[in-house]
Amino acid sequence: MTLKINIVLASILVAIILVLGGITYTYTQTISRHTVERHQQALTKEAAKMVQMWLDHRFKLVDALARTLEDLYLTQGQDPRPILRMTMAAGDFSDVYLGLFNGTMIDGAKWHAPADYDPRTRPWYRRAMEEQKLTLTRPFMDAGFWKMVIAVVVPLVHNEQVVGVLSANIILDTLQASVMDLRIGRYGSAFIIDSQGTVLVHQNKSLMMNTKIQESDPGLSTFGSYFPGRDAGSFSYRDRMLSFHKLTDTGWYLCTNVDQEEAMALAKNKDMLFAMAMVLKILGILALLLFLTVGGSALILFISKNRFEAIVSGKDKDLRGEIIRRKELETRYRTLFNMATNAIMLTRNGIYIECNQKALDMFALVEDKIIGRTMLDLSPNTQMDGTATKLKLTQLEQSHALGKSDVFKWTFNRADGSEFPVEIGISTLKLDREMVKVYSIWDISKRVNAEQNLRQAQKMAAMGEMLSAIAHQWRQPLNALSSYIASLTPAFYNQMISAAFIEKLVRESDAQIQFMSRTINDFREYFRPSKNKHTFEIMDAIQSAIKLVKPQLRQNNITLDLDLDDPAVSMPIWGYKNEFVHVLVNIISNAKDAINERQANSRNRSVHKLINLAVFKNRKEICLEIQDTGCGIPPHLMEKIFTPYFTTKGTATGTGIGLYMAKMIVEKEMKGNIHVENRSMGVMFRIWLPLALGENTQKDNKKNHD
Repeated sequence: MTLKINIVLASILVAIILVLGGITYTYTQTISRHTVERHQQALTKEAAKMVQMWLDHRFKLVDALARTLEDLYLTQGQDPRPILRMTMAAGDFSDVYLGLFNGTMIDGAKWHAPADYDPRTRPWYRRAMEEQKLTLTRPFMDAGFWKMVIAVVVPLVHNEQVVGVLSANIILDTLQASVMDLRIGRYGSAFIIDSQGTVLVHQNKSLMMNTKIQESDPGLSTFGSYFPGRDAGSFSYRDRMLSFHKLTDTGWYLCTNVDQEEAMALAKNKDMLFAMAMVLKILGILALLLFLTVGGSALILFISKNRFEAIVSGKDKDLRGEIIRRKELETRYRTLFNMATNAIMLTRNGIYIECNQKALDMFALVEDKIIGRTMLDLSPNTQMDGTATKLKLTQLEQSHALGKSDVFKWTFNRADGSEFPVEIGISTLKLDREMVKVYSIWDISKRVNAEQNLRQAQKMAAMGEMLSAIAHQWRQPLNALSSYIASLTPAFYNQMISAAFIEKLVRESDAQIQFMSRTINDFREYFRPSKNKHTFEIMDAIQSAIKLVKPQLRQNNITLDLDLDDPAVSMPIWGYKNEFVHVLVNIISNAKDAINERQANSRNRSVHKLINLAVFKNRKEICLEIQDTGCGIPPHLMEKIFTPYFTTKGTATGTGIGLYMAKMIVEKEMKGNIHVENRSMGVMFRIWLPLALGENTQKDNKKNHD
């Protein structure tokens, strides 16, 4: 083959390489743009899913409340205000209220509407009537709080007729805080618009309700005609990218706005495309050098050809391998850190090596105060269940090593020293050829406070009846004191006052006063919530409960019998004593009501009024049986009695949370079991509780000794 032919073939080869390089570069740029758009849309979809979950939780609360009102209020005529207030607390609503077809307004926040206030003219009422389904309103000014709110509204239907509208207000700042928690890279932002493009939630409050997004920037002028009718998409303008995703059942869109350079970095493709571009440039330069040197010597071209291809192939493989490895690492970290709404902390050998922004916000600490420290450094000495923190951490690490539990409750300290409860999920992964643990942490302070408030609310619901019983119990000692005082005047005139007379009068008066004082102490102790779990004798709790309900039972001529295997035997249990007393008081009070109901249905026939408490134990457990001679529970209601807000009483005497809280306390807090069954006469509740043995008892004994 002549040198001329070699030169021609080499020139053709170089030209082909240059053309293919140009085509590849153009194609790579197109793929890059589409990849960035798809990734940004995926981030927006995940962010929309989080906001949707936040809204769906409140939708479900309002929907459940509507069904409950249709049964309790519209059918049975009960007062709806207590359950409206409970729903406000459960859903963090600023107000929950009813607007009826006749113009009546029933408000759960105790707001008194003006005389000329007609709910039927309000935007929330009209919105529900227009949609005829559960939906959201546009933001409006709340007439009671004078804050911008959105309302979850639903028509109330009774006998297939719309009789009013149920509405629950969410302060717009609450939704804004949820949206502002969404982090899109370092400089990106998230906001919400309606179907016309009007800005509803934005970090720039001056735009909210006043500006359409297509009017906020000249580059977005055509966006108003682009997004309507689409469920999701991306829109590029100038050097930025706007992605949107429609929120279900709202007509709203969750939008993210990010710089295109940062979007490319988030898509994990920037490094790979840069490396490919460099490879193409190197190939182009080498091809150009080849083209210049081919005229000098075909022999050099032939000798260098194989060596050149081998070098390029090896470098290409190395670059691709490095790009893939970096892409996997970046994907893992970006997904965990940029989109997570919970705190994420990584540990190696028990020491924190990395955390996300949510963790810094949760602990109110800077990164240097967390990295390099351990879980014990950020925790109090004692956990919320009374266990020493160091001991509990050891137990949890052993449990995780055996694969028994990957989610557990814990108590941490904030920067100001205050304690807060969390739930922690643990997973293990290999990072940089080392095993690390990933801690996903959720702050459950609101949930724990809500449960404590629910327990205290049940006690407060029983306060009226207990006050009546105390008043009845005090009547006799007050009459006695009155008699003692009245006897002083005739005794004085008849010269009967002596040292013995005064001593007897003071002694008997003091006995009556001490009796009244003990009654108040028992009542006050019952309403004081327990702060920490501890070991206590079950008989002490039973005796405390009997003292509280005895006046009511005596007033209703009901006998309470207590059966024990051996009164001298110790039966310690572990938990919150006052809350367990509340469980017993609630069950015994229900038994009293059931016996009275049976008496009322017996048409003046005598009814055997008896409540029997039996206690026995085995090697590991204690069983408490409470049986009454009441009217029993209808079989079709047996499965519902532990359901929250379910009651067979009117709202004046029952809230429907007593037995629900009893089940929560026994099974969740005390690791026991509660069961109910109908008997030939009345109902039996059977409670199984584990004996407090080993570490808990020893720990409490040490505290008592100290």
